[in-house]
Amino acid sequence: MCISKVQHPKCKMLNRNSIGGEVRGVLTRARVERRLICGLLPAITFLEKCPDDALLCMLPQTRPGDAATHMQTVLLQAFCYENYIPVIQVDSSERLAEFCGIPQMKGRSAECFCAIITRDPNNVLDPDEDPPLSPSEQTLADFYECTLEEYPRPIVHLPPLTAT
Repeated sequence: MCISKVQHPKCKMLNRNSIGGEVRGVLTRARVERRLICGLLPAITFLEKCPDDALLCMLPQTRPGDAATHMQTVLLQAFCYENYIPVIQVDSSERLAEFCGIPQMKGRSAECFCAIITRDPNNVLDPDEDPPLSPSEQTLADFYECTLEEYPRPIVHLPPLTAT
């Protein structure tokens, strides 16, 4: 017997081609609002203290041969999954660093191996309530939910920083 999955209407309406732009917009807004944690160690430290304050996690693909970073990101993904934090995989640690505002160092392009978007600390909510998401944050959360069972997991292609 074959059981077909019925896709949720919001999944059918998602434009996968615009997800990279949504990621850029969410990261830019979170950076301006000081709701962005960049880097693997700062992200792990933040999540260890207050996982309920994390809205989204952005992780770039790890490079072949970088076993230490790969192990850390696998553990981070598992932690996020257990704590219901959507994880969006992106194609470029360099562009993720650009969107996070990490400056280049001595002619080398900067890299960012993790970015966490946090809830707005000014929104005081009931502990049982989910934090409000911006429309772009909701789109990314919907994308995560709609692609949760896809294998391999989709990789979001980030647009160049200068693109509009």
